[in-house]
Amino acid sequence: MAETVVDFLGFSGTASDQANQLGGFSDREWRQVLPWLHDAGLSLYLLQKLNDINRTDVLPTSILSRLEQNLATNRRRVAYMARQFEFLNHKLNCAGVRYAVVKGFSLVPAFCPDSSLRHQSDFDYLVDDQSLPLARAVVEDAGYSLQKRKANELVFLMPSAGMPSPADGQYEPQSPYAVELRRAFWDSDIHGVPFKGIEFSVDDVRIRRWQELTFRGLPEEDMFLIQVIHAFNHILTGWVRMSWLYEIAYFLNQRSTDRALWERVQCRVAAGDEALLREMIVVVAELSQHFFKIPIPPMFGTGSDELRPSVRIWIQNYAWTWAFAKNRVDQLTLFSASPVVLFLHQQYLSEGNARRHLLRSRLLPWEQLFRRTRSIKANSSTNAGGRGPQFQRLLIRVLFHVTGGLRYLWEIPRWRKLNKPTPAFGTLNEA
Repeated sequence: MAETVVDFLGFSGTASDQANQLGGFSDREWRQVLPWLHDAGLSLYLLQKLNDINRTDVLPTSILSRLEQNLATNRRRVAYMARQFEFLNHKLNCAGVRYAVVKGFSLVPAFCPDSSLRHQSDFDYLVDDQSLPLARAVVEDAGYSLQKRKANELVFLMPSAGMPSPADGQYEPQSPYAVELRRAFWDSDIHGVPFKGIEFSVDDVRIRRWQELTFRGLPEEDMFLIQVIHAFNHILTGWVRMSWLYEIAYFLNQRSTDRALWERVQCRVAAGDEALLREMIVVVAELSQHFFKIPIPPMFGTGSDELRPSVRIWIQNYAWTWAFAKNRVDQLTLFSASPVVLFLHQQYLSEGNARRHLLRSRLLPWEQLFRRTRSIKANSSTNAGGRGPQFQRLLIRVLFHVTGGLRYLWEIPRWRKLNKPTPAFGTLNEA
């Protein structure tokens, strides 16, 4: 059913026929798929497209009512976050912080026609090195506390923010959100793929407008490349939100014939780690085309021809299965398809130690699991009743890794067969 929804959201122009297919699912089937649609970020896009073609009749009444309520709730969340966004921007401007807004509200309308259709869970800012300490002070003065620190990123939350709400509770205005200060967008410390990257500078900003707000943003070519890098980062870690690919597909569909834009993209690619960045663009664009049937800009044609064979084999044979699987370690599932992304991931690592380390860390993260166990036991402030749910979540993680590892081993023979070179004519007799 999730696949049918994705087909319907595609840009191939056959929405009416696909809407009829959606009408064939029962109320029970819709209730089962809704959590995936919320997690994938597609539920409100689905509602909007059904409204656009006047076919909300394909939805069971209870499902339509629930989605309309989600949309109304998300509009309140967007209004609330807009006020927080304006407040933070004002404080950063007054402090003289050199920054640019990335993702979030800056994606409207280029990647998303209406901000109320997407679930926004954070504010992202690109900040230059000199301004980073000042930006941190401004964010903390606004009431946020540092929750996570990585090489290129600081993540802040409000102290009162709890765990993210399940299912459609994510649309509530009080649902937690983060503030992220970034120096760069490639997370090689997480997935181990070296990349010299491309420099995104706060010196090259554009004043952008969204509703009544104005803010500092980046040129469209940089916005596109950041979305590509962001999606590819998550693909390598095993999970990507389908709406990210949908929004990239929306942008590509709108701008596929904009020659000037793609020439600027080519210039930016040439200024960075060109080979890997070009392949990232092709992989993300082809995945967007694979799911949402969009035209690929002509500039991607040459890069597509140069795509390494194993990557193309993975896209053609595994991308669909992987994308619709339960790929997050906090989701209860057996034999998750998440580990099949390791076949793709390994194409970007050198042979030997790097690949072995990847397999150990992703399939057998026992040290991390033991640390979690010790932390639960050592937390004296947690009573026995509170430890129960924590151990339950730990068990879900263990099952995820153990059964996912078995799934990976099961797929190895097929992967090798798919990548086995086809012998040239006349060599069989020689063999």
